[in-house]
Amino acid sequence: MKHTPLLLLTLVAASASAFAQSNSNNGGSKLSYDRIAVGYSSNDALKSTDLTATGLIGSGLLISGSYADVKGKGTLAGYSGKMTGFGLGYKFAVGPGDLIASVAYAQGQFDSSTGVAQAEQTSFGLHYRQALSDSFEFSLGVDRASTDLGALTIVGGYVYAGAATSSDTFFTVSARYNFTRNLDATVAYLFQSGTTGANTLGLSVGYSF
Repeated sequence: MKHTPLLLLTLVAASASAFAQSNSNNGGSKLSYDRIAVGYSSNDALKSTDLTATGLIGSGLLISGSYADVKGKGTLAGYSGKMTGFGLGYKFAVGPGDLIASVAYAQGQFDSSTGVAQAEQTSFGLHYRQALSDSFEFSLGVDRASTDLGALTIVGGYVYAGAATSSDTFFTVSARYNFTRNLDATVAYLFQSGTTGANTLGLSVGYSF
């Protein structure tokens, strides 16, 4: 199981490379979707270093994979763990940009000196992405996520089990600067309506091919 993130990212990258030439002739916005990125994100509860990959298959099908090294902050200080995820989406040309409908799944396990916790999240999203020039682009999106949390807490040598489920809505706005055709930097901010996590700032550097 511990090799799953690397295998997933390798599959995404290989699929993107195999279809890169055919995608270059597609109509629509001409935005690139074959990308690997390294990033960092932080909110009041968590901070993480992330590795993500996205590939475009054919004219509209998108596949993605992610791996994150997560550490707790604030009330979650002392917890650390890994999260992996994958997603499927489809893009439609809308005006000068693309509208993307997606579904994603992520799971992780975290531990500390006082116990362990597991989490699973399934989300559905709708995002719009558009280039403003050869160098600048932006995106706006909304996601609805269902999160299942389970925890085992050790207190005085006794183990207590707990579980919780929440449904949250996330709004994301991001801006990207393309230094070259292949290299870019992205800043994103996620606003949350719900109980899981908090508003999140993310930064990433990506390579498109």
